[in-house]
Amino acid sequence: MEEKKEMHSSGTYPKRVLVVEDDQDHAFLIEKTLERWANGKDCAFEIVDSVERALERFDAASFDLILSDYHLPGKTGFELLSEVQKRSLSVPLILMTAVGDEGLATKALKAGFFDYITKSDDYIRMLPNAIMDAYQRHLLREEERKRGEDLVQKNAELNVKNEHLAELSVSDDLTGLYNHRFLHEKFAEEFARCSRYHYPLSCLMIDIDHFKSINDSYGHQAGDRVLKELADFLSSYLRRADTVARYGGEEFVILLPHAGYEGAATLAERLRKKVMDITFAQSLHLQIRITVSIGISSYPDDPIDQKDTMLFYADKALYRAKTGGRNRVCLYQAVTKEYANAALDVKIKDDQMLELRQRLIDISEMAKRAYIEATKALISALEVKDQQTLGHAARVSYLSADIAREMGFNLEDIRIVEHGGLLHDIGKICVKETILLKPTGFTDEEYTKMKIHSVLGFQIVKPIKFLSEEASIILHHHERYDGSGYPHHLKGKEIPIGSRIVAVADAFDTMRVACSRYKTTLSVPEAIKELVDCSGTQFDPEVVHALIQALVKKGDLTGGTFDRSKLDDALKHAA
Repeated sequence: MEEKKEMHSSGTYPKRVLVVEDDQDHAFLIEKTLERWANGKDCAFEIVDSVERALERFDAASFDLILSDYHLPGKTGFELLSEVQKRSLSVPLILMTAVGDEGLATKALKAGFFDYITKSDDYIRMLPNAIMDAYQRHLLREEERKRGEDLVQKNAELNVKNEHLAELSVSDDLTGLYNHRFLHEKFAEEFARCSRYHYPLSCLMIDIDHFKSINDSYGHQAGDRVLKELADFLSSYLRRADTVARYGGEEFVILLPHAGYEGAATLAERLRKKVMDITFAQSLHLQIRITVSIGISSYPDDPIDQKDTMLFYADKALYRAKTGGRNRVCLYQAVTKEYANAALDVKIKDDQMLELRQRLIDISEMAKRAYIEATKALISALEVKDQQTLGHAARVSYLSADIAREMGFNLEDIRIVEHGGLLHDIGKICVKETILLKPTGFTDEEYTKMKIHSVLGFQIVKPIKFLSEEASIILHHHERYDGSGYPHHLKGKEIPIGSRIVAVADAFDTMRVACSRYKTTLSVPEAIKELVDCSGTQFDPEVVHALIQALVKKGDLTGGTFDRSKLDDALKHAA
């Protein structure tokens, strides 16, 4: 009883009560009792004598609680309950029954009545407490119902967010294609399935040719637009069973279940030609045309035992397509034939020997590529700390490869120089950030500590046997052509050619992009003028000449924007 009094004194009570009672004596007693109870409260009640009249009032006004007799003219309290339920309104109903009708109680509660009262001799006295108790329980039940509905709604919202997060976890933000992580999961599933059921699976690795020049010429927004539109095209052109993903940067990968070399090559050639016909970035009021290079590997035609091998073979075929002139399709099968033809020149004819030799070569290259990819993560972590050098290593790598290609290097030597360019500053990982990120020039002591990064980089890479030539490039990339560089003061041709190439590429990119900590960024002609002026003293004139030729071929430089006679003089002295 004390708990009820506490609840009743809280001020939570029904503001409008509808009483349905046809017996005038009972109605009079109920009215007087409720008048006394409602005195001083913001509470009102009405008394009607039939179901029809109750429904009229119920439709005209809102009520917080209904108190109804069971026996009513022509109808019962159950029929009133049914009409209220049809209106889908949450209003508690209390059923009053005569003494002897207690058997209706269980039926009433099952039907939906909130409570019942037996019209005993003292029921009038108990009526206010019964109303308040029922209403309090109704409020608690409504609160629980709303909490339940809120929980359902929040769970639904959470499910939507989880689905969105799941999409984000497997999707590339820019293109909407599957991302690198999901590709590896999907690839593992597809390869396991094709191995088990013995059907072909092909992999296409697609790279946009000269994509850097798009960003340089039109800006990164245009570059992003090209990536998005190419992704949309690839998605629309493929079968539902195929998988297309952004592998990284400007590279895409397509998986083709139930497609061997013939089908994959046909599709790749169609894609290559279609891409040439598309005008990109028109929404930005631009008309950009691109070409793509495509490398293909295929199971079971190629000796593949896992999905990583298949990706590696496709990447190797793509590399051959790029170095072979770009805008072409290359099959890994064709790459292996080149090895076989080379082997025939030295009288090796045994098929098993050829396959074993090829496998050993591929395993070595896979290990090297895995190391390079892991090192890229370290370099990225280093560059993230210093926004001025973000992307510097990758740009030096690409530029070094272009110079080596212009100088007539073979494919293997081009790749060595490319790797040397990528890793040239890896020793800076060991340099203190207070020095590395200093916004102004170095003191003599700081410069001495900074200079050892080439030695530190050499020490990091040297233990890796298959990177021994890259290690030498790293060690000497700060030597000067006149012998005044560091760490060993090598001069002219004493400096490894790879180091001379990386030195020029490093200086060019620093002047073009990464030097804003010290001075304003230079244009391409201005940077070339600096390189020409320093040819024969700091830089190898032949390497500078090769860089100029590469830039002219790409359309980044015109022949009349530098002092040709000064470069010719440097070349003569170098000879």
